[in-house]
Amino acid sequence: MRDALLGLAGNPALTAEPFARLVAGGDEDVLHTLAGRERPTTDQVRALLDVGDPALTGCLVRRGLVPWSDVPEGHPGRALDAVLGGVAPLAVWWEAATDPDAEVRQEVAYEFEAPAEVLAALADDADPKVVKIAAENSCLPPALLPRLARHPSTVVREAVARNENAPAGLLAELLADGGHPAPTRCGACHRREAACADHEPGVRRVRLAAACHPAVPTAGLAAFLDAPEVWTVTTFAARPDLPSGFLDRLAEHPAADVRAVVAAHPAVREALLRTLASDLDPEVRRAVAENPAVPLDLLVAVAAHERLPGERVPRVETATDAELRSLAASRVAQVRALVAHRTRLPGDLAEQLAADPDPGVARRIAGRPETAPGKLAELVERHGPAVFGPVARHPACPAALLRRMAAHPAVGRRVLRDIARHPAAPVETLLLCLTAEAPDVRRYAAAHPALPAPVLESLLGGPDGALAGAAAENPALPVTLMERIAAE
Repeated sequence: MRDALLGLAGNPALTAEPFARLVAGGDEDVLHTLAGRERPTTDQVRALLDVGDPALTGCLVRRGLVPWSDVPEGHPGRALDAVLGGVAPLAVWWEAATDPDAEVRQEVAYEFEAPAEVLAALADDADPKVVKIAAENSCLPPALLPRLARHPSTVVREAVARNENAPAGLLAELLADGGHPAPTRCGACHRREAACADHEPGVRRVRLAAACHPAVPTAGLAAFLDAPEVWTVTTFAARPDLPSGFLDRLAEHPAADVRAVVAAHPAVREALLRTLASDLDPEVRRAVAENPAVPLDLLVAVAAHERLPGERVPRVETATDAELRSLAASRVAQVRALVAHRTRLPGDLAEQLAADPDPGVARRIAGRPETAPGKLAELVERHGPAVFGPVARHPACPAALLRRMAAHPAVGRRVLRDIARHPAAPVETLLLCLTAEAPDVRRYAAAHPALPAPVLESLLGGPDGALAGAAAENPALPVTLMERIAAE
């Protein structure tokens, strides 16, 4: 029964009387589920506030559902909850920003909605972590960044280097040597009385943060082309303004992740791109196909030997009509599949590819929303279970075809899950899904609004608690059954 109560608490069609009964029941999890409803009414919020539970009240306030005037005066954490919920007046922002608890001040420093004067005050806080968070906040007045870049702690300087408003000149200084004067504290010692003998690891983090900033001058990155910090190198390697000489160097980086970024870079030289197409790492070879400027012959060559990701390929997206038709006639099936996946496809090419004998091409065509329902049935007839997935996800898939796929002996769990969620799934198909071995398929079917009331009632009284919860959350649940669950 508890599963049903939790499901009912999340039912979008829950009416007033069962809601009141659930509140009166006092179950903590049920109450928090009610508080998490997508659009609770004013009366519902008031009923939950009247429970008087601080955690429940805090949840409602932080969601912005309670005006400041209605936040109970004795509520612990009142100011911070109002700040996080976006309902606090300026005086309350100041109250939270001057709280003796540093963790409260840190929460305020994170907020993008914080008034500029409040963030400026937090940038002078006694706690370095508060200052660090304020320094990274993009709403901090930019005029404060040069001063914070000279902060004694590398932790704060690193935050300045991550601030999206940091100016190029300041970033260049931090990139060069961590800034002047030399720091006297770092993350390892800023809370200790005795400072570290060497703050070099902290200075390194400042420089790496600056290297990742999109506004840092590219000239200063020359010293980091062979850096072992792969995440940093892959970040700046993707910059569109990176000099070609830098790309040549990065193409020899020992990390495949870096070489893959170079392979996908639109400014890489064609000769280098052809070299990267023979890289030992498959991720690098696949990245060549993702390059928006890849020559078509090289794209075909890569697609002939590498399994490419399911995303659309930029070069196919920008292909001319003549290029597109050439690709659609390729002997490489994966190339034809890339064309079938293109955002915009001429109608005659879509017809041509719908008759393609390759299942991979058929799956891409079946997934296109403009594919006619009649074509879906033809694709299923020709390719069978290989195309069930995209057909089951097609918004216009006919109910009869959903039923046919659900009853197929080779249907897989993922396809059944898509069928059970499909808006057009008929009752008989949902009943089939309710007998599936996979619990998630049964739960999706139990939550489908096409299920008739008698079936929902039987699920509510059945031995499977998860199914009872899904049925109780079903928006088609009759009010009489809602009231019965809440009363029991």
